[in-house]
Amino acid sequence: MSKLTKRLHADSKMPGVSAVELRKAERALGVLFPDEYRDLFLQTNGAQFGEWSLYPVASRQAVLQDIVRHNEKRPAGLPDDLICIGENLTGDKLCYRIRKRFLQELVFRWNEKTGIAKYPSSSLEQFVEWHVPKRKMNQVYRLGRFMVESNELIVTDPYYGLEEDTDLQLILSNVKSGSWTAATIYTEDEWVKQLLVFEGDKKWSGKWRRQDQPISTDSALAGIFDRTAYRQNQAMEFETIVSSDDQAGIVSFGAVSSSGFGDGLYDVDIQYDVSRQIVGVRIDFADDE
Repeated sequence: MSKLTKRLHADSKMPGVSAVELRKAERALGVLFPDEYRDLFLQTNGAQFGEWSLYPVASRQAVLQDIVRHNEKRPAGLPDDLICIGENLTGDKLCYRIRKRFLQELVFRWNEKTGIAKYPSSSLEQFVEWHVPKRKMNQVYRLGRFMVESNELIVTDPYYGLEEDTDLQLILSNVKSGSWTAATIYTEDEWVKQLLVFEGDKKWSGKWRRQDQPISTDSALAGIFDRTAYRQNQAMEFETIVSSDDQAGIVSFGAVSSSGFGDGLYDVDIQYDVSRQIVGVRIDFADDE
């Protein structure tokens, strides 16, 4: 996953367009898109990075205003050698510059009142890096809620079945049932550092206790699930859940995330309440303690 696709807003990722559809848009505009733009749109048609949205390309899936239509209704004062590729919530335009039909990779910001911003970005990726706020390190980002119906959790690569070698996954007993919250913590580079789940609405303040047995991942995914429900949902496509900007998500019976640093062995920590029931579980993908 490139840094650019990793920064996509969770709700903005759409099916990509075909190379034929990209060529049709190029012919309509009379330009050739940069490789970075083409690669992005083969993965997702249009994208949202913070408050900035890229115009979609006309495709078999209906879109209201594609990039060609946006450039047919150009704002007054926009230089002729700029092609608009997106805009923000205040109407500022994101543009490429045309040089002999080729669109340069330089990305320009244009405002109706002030014109072209003084310093362009060297690429779309650099623009996002400079102008779209990142998540804060070590801050907890909530994913949502799920139910624990049984008194057991399984911590595992979601593509392992329950009958796999138990050295690959961890079964936790005496778990407090009820509504649980899932959350993630990210590294400075915005990879998932920890996936954590806890009973109730608020994180518990008790001590985290490292388990002797780590878990193994082979699909670059890991999750924490109600064990009984996990057995009944083995056919679920977990990869679609982690394809968002969060790199993680919830299902009705647990939470799953990308294992921020790929395949390998990862430590698991748990928390107890005063009754010695498990009320918190986390997977450490980048243990720096």
